[in-house]
Amino acid sequence: MMAFHNESIGPGKTPPRLIADLLDYNPRLKRDGYNLMTDPAPKFCDEALNRRSPSDCRHRLIKKDSLHTTKPSNNDGSKSTQHVEAMCLTCRCHFSINAVFRPTEFGGEPCSLFEPHFPMHHFILTSSSRSEENINPADAIKYDGLYEWYEYSCSAPNCPIIVSIKILFPRLSKSLLLPIEDSELLEERGIREIQKDPVRFDGERPAEPITALSHLRSYLSDALSCKGDLRKISTRNKKFRISFADDCNYIFEYLDFKLVRDTLEGDEFNTFWRLPRITDNNKKFIEDAYFEITLRVLTQPKHFDMRTFPTPVCAMKHIRIVLGYNDYPERTRLFDADTEEHPYYASLGAVGDFTDGLLNWAYDRQCECDPINKPYYLDCLQDLAQGRGSDDLQTKVVMATSAGDYGLKDLKNAYGLFGISHETTEPDENIIDLYRSYLESTPHMKDEANSCLRIIAKHRNSARIESLANEKHMNFHEALEFLGVGPDTAPEFIEASAVAMFADGDKQRVTLALKTIAEQKPCDITLQRAAVTMASKTGEVIISVIDAYKYLQIPSNTISDEGILNYFQSLHDKASPAFKERLSEAVRVIALERNSSFLLAKLQDPDAEVQASTAEPVGLDNIGNTCYLNSLLQYYYTVKPLRDMIINFDNYRMEINDENLKKKKVGGRQVEKAEIIKAQRSSTSSVRPTKELAALTIFSTQAEQAARKKSINVIPESKTSLAQVWQDQTSSRIFSSPQVIGNEVEMTEIIKEKEVDRLDTSSEATLVDANSSYSEEFKSKNWSPTHIDSNIEEKEFKYMLNSESGADTIITNNVSVEASPSAVEMPEIPPPIPPRNKAGLVITTDESNDSNSVDKLWDFGSQQDVTEVIGNVLFRLQCAITATGYEYPSGEQIDIIRESFFGANTVYTQKSHSLQQKVEAWSYLLVFPAKSMTRSIYEALDISFDEQMVEIDGYLVPQYTSISRLPRIMQFHIQRTAFDQENLRSWKNRTPVTIPETLYLDRYMDDSDDPNSAILRRRRETWIWKRQLAALEARYVTLLDTQADLNVPDALIATQEWISKIQELEIDGIKINPELPELLEMRISEISHEIDQISMRIAVLQQNLKNQFTDMRKHEYKLHALFIHHGEAGGGHYWVYIYDSVHDIWRQYNDEHVTEVRNRDFIFKHETVGGGTPYYVVYVRSSELNEIVNPVFREVLNTETDNTDHRLTNEVPEGSSASNCAKATDEI
Repeated sequence: MMAFHNESIGPGKTPPRLIADLLDYNPRLKRDGYNLMTDPAPKFCDEALNRRSPSDCRHRLIKKDSLHTTKPSNNDGSKSTQHVEAMCLTCRCHFSINAVFRPTEFGGEPCSLFEPHFPMHHFILTSSSRSEENINPADAIKYDGLYEWYEYSCSAPNCPIIVSIKILFPRLSKSLLLPIEDSELLEERGIREIQKDPVRFDGERPAEPITALSHLRSYLSDALSCKGDLRKISTRNKKFRISFADDCNYIFEYLDFKLVRDTLEGDEFNTFWRLPRITDNNKKFIEDAYFEITLRVLTQPKHFDMRTFPTPVCAMKHIRIVLGYNDYPERTRLFDADTEEHPYYASLGAVGDFTDGLLNWAYDRQCECDPINKPYYLDCLQDLAQGRGSDDLQTKVVMATSAGDYGLKDLKNAYGLFGISHETTEPDENIIDLYRSYLESTPHMKDEANSCLRIIAKHRNSARIESLANEKHMNFHEALEFLGVGPDTAPEFIEASAVAMFADGDKQRVTLALKTIAEQKPCDITLQRAAVTMASKTGEVIISVIDAYKYLQIPSNTISDEGILNYFQSLHDKASPAFKERLSEAVRVIALERNSSFLLAKLQDPDAEVQASTAEPVGLDNIGNTCYLNSLLQYYYTVKPLRDMIINFDNYRMEINDENLKKKKVGGRQVEKAEIIKAQRSSTSSVRPTKELAALTIFSTQAEQAARKKSINVIPESKTSLAQVWQDQTSSRIFSSPQVIGNEVEMTEIIKEKEVDRLDTSSEATLVDANSSYSEEFKSKNWSPTHIDSNIEEKEFKYMLNSESGADTIITNNVSVEASPSAVEMPEIPPPIPPRNKAGLVITTDESNDSNSVDKLWDFGSQQDVTEVIGNVLFRLQCAITATGYEYPSGEQIDIIRESFFGANTVYTQKSHSLQQKVEAWSYLLVFPAKSMTRSIYEALDISFDEQMVEIDGYLVPQYTSISRLPRIMQFHIQRTAFDQENLRSWKNRTPVTIPETLYLDRYMDDSDDPNSAILRRRRETWIWKRQLAALEARYVTLLDTQADLNVPDALIATQEWISKIQELEIDGIKINPELPELLEMRISEISHEIDQISMRIAVLQQNLKNQFTDMRKHEYKLHALFIHHGEAGGGHYWVYIYDSVHDIWRQYNDEHVTEVRNRDFIFKHETVGGGTPYYVVYVRSSELNEIVNPVFREVLNTETDNTDHRLTNEVPEGSSASNCAKATDEI
């Protein structure tokens, strides 16, 4: 034996390539010293490669066990070893393919089609050998035969497979079997034997080759299956004499038959051939001979019934399974058997039917295992990408070249440009001299020379050459010329030109050119952003927005542009030159994130005059604790009917007369004349809302009355009773218009500086709920339960103290009822809050208004729900405008507000003999988040609309709700405020609620008039499914209780094992029912089966619920606005995101800052949105989207500004649409 290869790294082959080479491999020949099985595929250089001769055998492999009548298994059943024994149908060579999986300590999981990083094995030759060339097939070494052996291992890091392939030459040569395969020799032998004894051979004819071969095959088959005394074949037998006679004795001798003489016979024909005795030494040899003769029989012309012979089975499928590439994805193409596969496939270790994805993977594996030939492999991939017309492969090539990779052709051309070979051993200094000489003679070829020099630098891994090639020098005019643009070219076209050149050209030079132009145009956001983006794609490190704020030591991203500039200037003056550049980069990053032309201009020139952009809506200044009001006004400003009404208010103003006052009914009550009178009364980057406007929107009519009452009749604090406070609070809440459901988000007085979240610098603090606990209030006021007046009702006192009952309270028809166990979980409602002994809401203003009523109202600091602010705005607007009609029979005023914002629900309560209906109007719907897990908005709405059991008059009755009228604008309030009964504190529920961009409300619509209501039928089905799901989930939790040390199945298994051990010990005095382990086993099986069934049923129910209403899409709404709160239950900051459907963009409105949100994932794919949580959500009917909402851009006039303080009067220049609306709103 001699080994001729032993390497563990280098080019490899995928299994399809390895088997394709095996089928083409002729073990008898080596062409030009090249071996298909061991040598890398020769490099293709546009010249035909002689892989195989047309006369070479293209192996057709069949499984050996398919040629055996007993069908022995090809594998030994071991999971660690699999093999295939096959033969070529044409040349009868033997092939043995073995896959051995090493123990786990040597590797992990094998490669798999389901593993994206290693979908196939990638085999690298590790060793090979072959038998000596001078072996004589006739001598004793015939049992080993002539063979070649190859071993491969997978290049994947953790793949344990080792594959060996053994190729064995045919055992029976053509010359050996010539006497029984040559028809003429057989005919001559048969005639001779018949003539010797015509009487005995009467009726016999000379044998055909297939007959003689069949007899010999039968003898070998008997020998292989014999387990007792060996059978003897008489040489006198007529069939034997006609087929073999004495001419074929050497065949039988070669096949280990033994000639014996029987002394009991008296005639001359007393000799026999005894079948070969099968031993470990000759078994493989005899089996191979048997298979070869069987193939020869099957390839002979058929002259008799062949049904007793086995049908050959192709071995290829079994080979694919063993090597792990069966059913791999193949490229769809027109197959032409006469067309040779391109040599580049073999170079990549792949085959032509690989998909683009597999070909990309094969390229990556070859480059990793054989990096020295990576340039050639890139040429292969590039040529195949062009030949296939594959975008994916061409993208791969572009990405590789963008990363600095190069092809062999490019490498040769790079060296060739300087007149040297790519295999040169010239030192770097000589190449640098050649480069400089070339530039002196051809300066116009500088770009091409630099590109070639960079390839040479990477090929030689020379930092010196790379530094020379990447010298960064380019002036403004050179940059313009390089990109093919002019100094007045629009920024969009400059960016487009750079992007186009970046894809195919020198990325470093393109980036340098774009940065050079951007530096000359510092205020152009388009160019600045394009330069930064392109620089990041070339690997240049760009600081993140978060780090930029850290560099500038800015605590919050809500700070104004002016504030950022102040931070920058304070640090910049004292910084080192290197850090100054870093600070400038930080400001630039923040400016691009904000789309701030102001910061970019000031960064270039601190004295630059920056005009406000006309391409963004107007911001609103925060006048102290009004960030939510600002968000609300921005949202209302986008509602076209509302905005038009405010700007043209005189066309909508209600005339105050007795007739109108008599019919004026808003929010379910009669509106008084005083309320109606009260309701009717910039080139800068933002508008400041006046104090009166804030007071009108934040405080309700009842709050004003309470404030006036307090100013007239002040009760000493020490005598204030909790009952009086409760009565004031409840009267305000119950009878305020419009009605507010539950205890919502509040806006209360400003808190002390030490309590303000320092990150909310833009608007002091907007409180969401009570800041201090009730226990603290009792202590500070010296209250005790004895101070409660006796006139307070017992049920109110229980509600206020929130009893220890764990049941959820649901408000239904203004009746508090306890939810049944089957009712859907509702959030906890906190009790009303006693007043604080704190200063009122502080607002910085220079306003010299003598109106004490507004000041006292601010001082009163009434705790209002945030949703009540919305209600106050709509209520006052309805009070101020004239009605277009009246609802029957309620007499409620119909106007543009009610038509736009108000819908109605119908509550159905099943009494004993009737189905009661009650219609309730609303301007928003409540959405309840879960306590711990994410809930969709549909699941949250189901809590309000699904059927529940409620207690009325001492009886539990079913009740459900439907939407009877949909408004044009749907508003949802996410109830995030909850109350901790144990600690008497409010807390904020941050659990996410998924908010889709498109909402369908068909499932909640009321179609009770239809006796065959499809909606109600489907809803009832979901109610049943949800009850079933709740029961199954409860049972599932019980069986798999993760809180206990052992769940039910594990406990049963542990018990069974313990009892079995006790039984084995046979302890005296302990008797155990022998059937107990078996009973436990049965119970374990039952529990496991039940768990599986529950899991399957839960999955089915969840899928049913998910798909129940997917086809109902008539009532479609699009997301328009999203109000966000950042902070805790005690305080925080609000901003709003509003969708611009005209330009298909989202904007963030954060007080005076209005910025575009370029990445929508920032809004929709985060559990928190910009660090906050959604509180209020607005949808608009899709069919009326463009009619109802649109952004309005301001008109900035170039007027000279005076010293007037517009913060007080809101007198911004005429012509500004935002200013007109703000002033009109103040009047209303």
